[in-house]
Amino acid sequence: MVRARVARLLATLQPSDVVSAAAAGADLIVLEEAISHGINAHVVLTIARDQFVKQSVNDAGPDWVARFEAVVDHVSTVEGCSMTESDDAPGEQWYLAAHDQLLARAEVLAAGRAIAALTVRPPEGEVPPSVTDNFAARAERMGLLVLSVDPRPASTSGVTAG
Repeated sequence: MVRARVARLLATLQPSDVVSAAAAGADLIVLEEAISHGINAHVVLTIARDQFVKQSVNDAGPDWVARFEAVVDHVSTVEGCSMTESDDAPGEQWYLAAHDQLLARAEVLAAGRAIAALTVRPPEGEVPPSVTDNFAARAERMGLLVLSVDPRPASTSGVTAG
């Protein structure tokens, strides 16, 4: 369901670039769909790659690790794509600081063009607020259009703008 909604959104919007971390779940799905649609994909790893995999991919299983490696291989070898990698160790709440780096990379790549922040979460957010809710709030404070793909199977809203 999430993959189909993301695919439909990317096909409709036809962005030139997509910037994301590459965590298991929505991050990798968005990057995979961008790649399959011929959209330049950019991965931002705000901690060392091995630590990122340990913190954000391994626990989802070997299939997700293989998908991570395939995306990283693609963005590292295809012209127009990129990977930004830090050698930092994960500090406390490193993933929240990563939001600023993702948004900054998007601003550089956009070079003055419009930016939309895509989230995969219930449009009304979650209780308690999730890390994704935090990202959406940061993007909104920057004045960006925030689009939310609703991951709930029973949802009929699909995508909402906030």
